[in-house]
Amino acid sequence: MKTNRTRRMPVTDASLLKQINYARILSVLRRTPHLPRAEIARQTGLTRSTITVITAELIDKGLVREGGETITGQNGGRPGVGLALNPEGAFFIGAAIGAETLTVVELNLAAQVVNRIQTSIGDNRTPETVIRSLVTLIQQVQQANPLNTDRLRGVGLTVPGTLNLDGVVVRAPLLNWQEIDLRSHLESLIDLPLFVDNDANAAALAEVYLGSAIECSSLLYLLLDTGVGGGIVIDNRVYRGAYGTASEVCELIVDPNGDRTDGDEPGKLGPLVEKAGLLKRYQQQSGEAADLALLVSKLQAGDAIAHAVVQEWAKFLGWGLTSLVNILNPERVVLGGQLTVLLPYVKEPLDAMLRDCVPGTGVYGFFSNAKSRFEISEFGEDSAAIGGAVLAYQSLFQVPDLVLLQR
Repeated sequence: MKTNRTRRMPVTDASLLKQINYARILSVLRRTPHLPRAEIARQTGLTRSTITVITAELIDKGLVREGGETITGQNGGRPGVGLALNPEGAFFIGAAIGAETLTVVELNLAAQVVNRIQTSIGDNRTPETVIRSLVTLIQQVQQANPLNTDRLRGVGLTVPGTLNLDGVVVRAPLLNWQEIDLRSHLESLIDLPLFVDNDANAAALAEVYLGSAIECSSLLYLLLDTGVGGGIVIDNRVYRGAYGTASEVCELIVDPNGDRTDGDEPGKLGPLVEKAGLLKRYQQQSGEAADLALLVSKLQAGDAIAHAVVQEWAKFLGWGLTSLVNILNPERVVLGGQLTVLLPYVKEPLDAMLRDCVPGTGVYGFFSNAKSRFEISEFGEDSAAIGGAVLAYQSLFQVPDLVLLQR
């Protein structure tokens, strides 16, 4: 079984150059479909003869198709036939292990979800049981489109926990997992290239490749769900730190004078912002137990306690965001996960906190650059699963890593 940690380098210089050019042309067509060959040559800097040869190979592989329309390039000249990614040319499976559900999606090359399946994770959360259930879902997705099997490029698996660079789950508190080598559990079960990552890292990649941050090179992503996760993208790559465990934003202390939450250190962003902490504070103040759907209905009805609790939740979230934005200076901030249903009720105060995130002046604040945005993910509760598919999807568009050998 291949993984993202065992990708082999091309054998020859010629094959390496071809792979780089494949990635460059596919990346241009991913961002701007229906381009003529002359315009692709202009954007990549490759010669027209090289573009002709490589696009012919990509068409033969089924990854690119001619659009049947003639398009004039940016600098005029003879019109050319537009090229675009072939949606049916490749497929990618994303599988997300959540605290409450297992979700599997299938994307085509046009980044459209062509299949989706979800089930409850159940009470038995041992790695063996969860992985077996997830593989069953993956097989169901494969069987739903048997003609696509030969064009499956890989499976991306996401986990709500901390992973090291080898894909080992260091800890996943919501699943009660520690030191779990997912590769050893999956080797005999999945005969496809496998990519494993933290759920927030993968969801951040989904925003850069498919979402509102598609033209951004730096991104801060927060996954607001049963837990709180973070993903940082720099120069279109996830920042992982020295050992792969970067972006553990749940550990950020935003209220050092706050009360302890279920034994945690006081004031950590995770316990203050995650769903359980939010619902616990609502129950403490209202005397009524509630799930997220009921809390939202209370907000819609104008319930004063619900609004007060959510405003406090937004304050904690804003403190965390302003600290992270000051440290990272990202071009874009995106929030995803099921708790984003609360954001329309608190978007204005959060905007204000980010606008003035540098003390004393808004001139250098987050919104001082016209390209800066603070947005809600469009992927909803499927952010992690779609992110998993993007772990495999991105392999088509990345220039291979080069290894320099000392003489």
